[in-house]
Amino acid sequence: MKRSPNASMPERVSTRACRAIIVFLTLLSVSASPGQNSQPEGLPLRAVHFTGNHHFPDALLKEQVFQLAPGGLQRLIFWRKPPAFRENLLQRDVTGLVRFYQREGFLGIRISPDIENQAGGDVVLTYDIAEGARVIIDSVTIQALDDEETVRRVLQKAKLKLTSKPGNGFRDEDVQADMAALTTAFTNEGYAYARMLVRPLLSADQLSARIIYEISPGPACYFGPVTIHGDTLIRPATLQRQIAFKPEQRYSQEKLQKTQRQIYQLGIYLFVTVKVAMDTTPERILPVSVQLRAAPAWTIKLGAGYSYEDRFRTFVDLRKLNFLHGARRLNLYLKYSYLEPWHVDIKMTQAAFPGPSATLIFNPFFRRQREPGFTIDRTGANVAYQQRFATNTDGFLRYTLEQNYLKVSSMTREQALDSSNIALYQKSTVTLGMARDNSLPIFNPQKGLFTAATLTWTGIGFRSDFHYFKLLLEGRHYRKLRHTLILATRIKFGSMQPLRQDRFTPIEDRFYAGGSNSVRGWPYAGLGPKSSSNAPLGGNSLLELGSECRFPLIGPFSGVLFLDLGNVWSRVNGQRLDQLQAAAGTGLRYRTPIGPIRLDFGWPLAAGNLPMQVHLSIGQAF
Repeated sequence: MKRSPNASMPERVSTRACRAIIVFLTLLSVSASPGQNSQPEGLPLRAVHFTGNHHFPDALLKEQVFQLAPGGLQRLIFWRKPPAFRENLLQRDVTGLVRFYQREGFLGIRISPDIENQAGGDVVLTYDIAEGARVIIDSVTIQALDDEETVRRVLQKAKLKLTSKPGNGFRDEDVQADMAALTTAFTNEGYAYARMLVRPLLSADQLSARIIYEISPGPACYFGPVTIHGDTLIRPATLQRQIAFKPEQRYSQEKLQKTQRQIYQLGIYLFVTVKVAMDTTPERILPVSVQLRAAPAWTIKLGAGYSYEDRFRTFVDLRKLNFLHGARRLNLYLKYSYLEPWHVDIKMTQAAFPGPSATLIFNPFFRRQREPGFTIDRTGANVAYQQRFATNTDGFLRYTLEQNYLKVSSMTREQALDSSNIALYQKSTVTLGMARDNSLPIFNPQKGLFTAATLTWTGIGFRSDFHYFKLLLEGRHYRKLRHTLILATRIKFGSMQPLRQDRFTPIEDRFYAGGSNSVRGWPYAGLGPKSSSNAPLGGNSLLELGSECRFPLIGPFSGVLFLDLGNVWSRVNGQRLDQLQAAAGTGLRYRTPIGPIRLDFGWPLAAGNLPMQVHLSIGQAF
């Protein structure tokens, strides 16, 4: 790319010079005389306000300062003394606010703190902000210091979309993200020593700027020999299959990261480090070092909890790594709860078979389910093949053969199973599933999207007493609103179709709705068709919609407001929007390392005299 003339941009500012200008502007932006009153050093700081902040909410600006007053429910803690006003912190906070605005492109920012001594001896601090005009990006150019043809080839292959775009406001965070993305694009194409510089060119009036990214690709590099150190545990050939590159292949930072993920997927290592030897003198051949540290061979996890649906529950999970001296894991899982009085799983996992991102699982099981309308004993085994297609995308193919023993009342049998006397039966099932999840963080998502699809076909393979097709789709979306609010939404759709000459589907596999993870204005399995004795019968169609707004309260506590809709229908594809049942409510969350402890209060809407439902459990509703 040719360097375009900059006659209209008389000021040529380097990165270091730009930082010096920001520091100078910071000093000019701080008011010399904060307020008109004498400094109330040490008096209680009762409130902090912001005025004139049109582009950023108060909550975001409060994150830039050290000196804060108690707010919200914190004011109810009367026995705790409010923080004292400190002059040295005030000057530091004003400087921090100015620098924040300048990083967001407001070079003419002016901030004047006003200190008010109230009659009761408290202090109210107000930051009067004059934001000024934001610097607008006029153009974005990418130039090469060595080989411009290389730049075009790499960018065309990477299809990189820069965050900084003409017409947008200047943001230092966007510029840094673009520099990191450009560097990554080159390191993934073999240029391990690629270096990036940015030159912002301000206009004379400092209202617009051109951004020029200068790239020095350096020499094309290749992978050298691979050495493995630490706890190898398994055969070298198995480890070699997890390495995503071969010596003499073109260098790629992405392949190094993929190698680390694939070795982690073996499930037997606590730490995996993959790095190349990059000396001060650039070399084209880069040796690779893999450092391994094994996880404990035996681990045991114990847990207990309580929820209104499961009541008291407890579990034991015993795990043996490197089972039979290979990349295998053996798990014994035992669980007790009201809904599952017996739950025994034995799972043997063979990682890296048949490929580096594949896993084979054999899982015998015995479970007793105690549902509101029936009790069933399920004995059988799963054989599953799992495949990771991308960082956030996984799929599986599972075959299940199980024998069921069903206990159900005569009334439910008559109305749900067409008076069939079947009690002991066998099912042969194939399930295909796919899921993509980029929501973060894991136990309390605040951004991202989760999507999943599951197809189940029962009645193929070994002799099966039931034949049906089942589809289940689910999507969840998380996004931030006004920085501190999280909006979570969900949709869930399900449908079942009996096949061959079957008149009904198994009651244990039907759809149910209502409860702490469903429509929270109804009890567990409380929605949908019911028998004349009010026992849930389940249905062949399901539709659920939900949304909740999550917001912080005090410390580890947060709150939610939610609206849930959903229902279950007996007919196949019987979903009707005008028959959705709605519930609204509020809830309290207490943050823990494994997810929030959740207390929800749900009120059914337009549903007669149904009482409020209270749900206590752990983990977000969705």
